[in-house]
Amino acid sequence: MKTVRIDALRPRDHIFSDKKSRLYFHHGIYVGDQMVIHLMGPSKTYNLKPCERCGFTPQAGIFKTCLDCFLNVYSLYRYEYDVSYLKLVFKRSGSCSIWDCRPANQVVETAYRLLKDKSFGSYNFSFNNCEDFAVYCKTGMAMSNQRVIWV
Repeated sequence: MKTVRIDALRPRDHIFSDKKSRLYFHHGIYVGDQMVIHLMGPSKTYNLKPCERCGFTPQAGIFKTCLDCFLNVYSLYRYEYDVSYLKLVFKRSGSCSIWDCRPANQVVETAYRLLKDKSFGSYNFSFNNCEDFAVYCKTGMAMSNQRVIWV
């Protein structure tokens, strides 16, 4: 996987970051101005001070945070859409999809609507995770390719 430069990001991009030595990835939708909307699971770091840039304190749910909070010092990647089935088979699970994606404005509007309404449901690592959220914003279908590894 090739890392992405921050200045190459566009509002609507489905981005992800490696966690725990690449055992899994954290996904979100880049909405511009170095901000990301993403679904967070439970965290053991609830006692951290709020971020000086965006005010975020780690907790479960859908949040808009700065890119620094999203990455948490890990690498940045862009999720690919409309890839061939063959490419999907040979790429790292959780990094691409064969599905087409919605227009840019619809992707960003969906992410903001889900943030405002808190209507995506509670985080569940196996059945409703951050990749499901980001793929839903991009395609209208909740789906996690990295889930195949764990379930």
